[in-house]
Amino acid sequence: MVRIRKTCPSCRRVCGLIVGTAFLLSTEPVRAAESLDWLTDPGGWSDLKKQWQKAGVDVSIEDIEELWSIPTGSALASQHYIGLTDVAVALDLAKLSGSHARDGSWGKFEVSALDLRGKPFSNYPLYAFNQTSSSESDPNLRLYELAYNWTSPDGHIDTRIGKLDLSQDFMISTTALIFLNASFGWPMLPDNNLYGQGPSSPTAPPAVRLHYTFSKKWLAQIAVADDNATGARSFINNTDPWNQNQDPGGTRFNFRTGAFVIGEVAHNVNHGGKTGIYKAGFYVDTGRFPLQANQDVSRRGNWEVYMIMDHTLLKNTGAGELQGFVRWEYTGLADRNQISSSLDAGLVLDSPFHRSGDNVGIGFGYAAPSHYLMLQRPDGTAKHHGNEYHLELTYAAQVLSWLAVQPDVQALINPSGGAYDNGRKVKSALIFGLHMGASF
Repeated sequence: MVRIRKTCPSCRRVCGLIVGTAFLLSTEPVRAAESLDWLTDPGGWSDLKKQWQKAGVDVSIEDIEELWSIPTGSALASQHYIGLTDVAVALDLAKLSGSHARDGSWGKFEVSALDLRGKPFSNYPLYAFNQTSSSESDPNLRLYELAYNWTSPDGHIDTRIGKLDLSQDFMISTTALIFLNASFGWPMLPDNNLYGQGPSSPTAPPAVRLHYTFSKKWLAQIAVADDNATGARSFINNTDPWNQNQDPGGTRFNFRTGAFVIGEVAHNVNHGGKTGIYKAGFYVDTGRFPLQANQDVSRRGNWEVYMIMDHTLLKNTGAGELQGFVRWEYTGLADRNQISSSLDAGLVLDSPFHRSGDNVGIGFGYAAPSHYLMLQRPDGTAKHHGNEYHLELTYAAQVLSWLAVQPDVQALINPSGGAYDNGRKVKSALIFGLHMGASF
């Protein structure tokens, strides 16, 4: 006689679940495949999006969730959360009108909004010149961009006018975009030296941008914008350092502070099959800026020049493609700017471990403060700030077609060139991060 072992109800439920799952997988492969399809295309979003695009409506959603830990260094060991959701809609006017004109020939109307979550931590407790994350902002629900975009039929001319984030077009190293540290995106000079961090996310000033492609090798672009997106009355605001809360909804169109003009020339190169792009640019600002030595006195005008090099160093022979970048910035107006020069550089390996879509990168950067910027010691004496340095090691894994997971390690060395907090020098910090980005 066979004896039957008694099992608890929870064990029977688990066994039943396993058996039932095995039965479904063996007898209904189509249903199993459909469940996997949900992972690669949640809710059939791709098909729905394509239908809308045919009708002239393009909707895109990006959600970023980040966890950060500072186990040692800075003014205080701590943990932080940063979140961002970007919803953008582009309307193809020709398609919407039912016209038989070439797609895009009537231009596009574009609008986007940001939901920003979490509390910034680079100012405190890190005391950093640069932001640890490009997603780090004051928490607000705000209008982001509002623009009209027109591209000529031959593709040589591309124009945008409206409320624009110019950091999407200018001063960009495409290789560096894998890194999470904000200085590898929008650089430290405009971020620290201009009103409200300059014409960059999450604020966007009224602007017009013209992009012209001369040939496959040469292109140029120029933009004119207001230099103070939030319309903040004061350049320095100790209670709102980035002045983002002066316009929390992003609906202000300010024209009264000064004009910001930025231009850039780019040259595509090919050396033995190893491609690259070299860029040179400048900006000028007609606004007034307080002096570093005496903030009660201001001077009109500001400028910067910069150069960028992105280049393939090793072609993909099965182990991945190695790319490198260098970006240098400089301003001669040290009397009114916090940062006089900066440099960042790095290496990125595309498709490591034969994983297409993944990237691993190591980056380095430094900021040289103005020699007019003085640091107060606890004993009441003053000294010049030293350089601030940062390092980053990161791995971006494309887990699903719509989901990327990116562990990250950063080192912040000599924060703000030697800052003090409550009479104690702020220590160099080790920072761990985990970034999760979903795009739909």
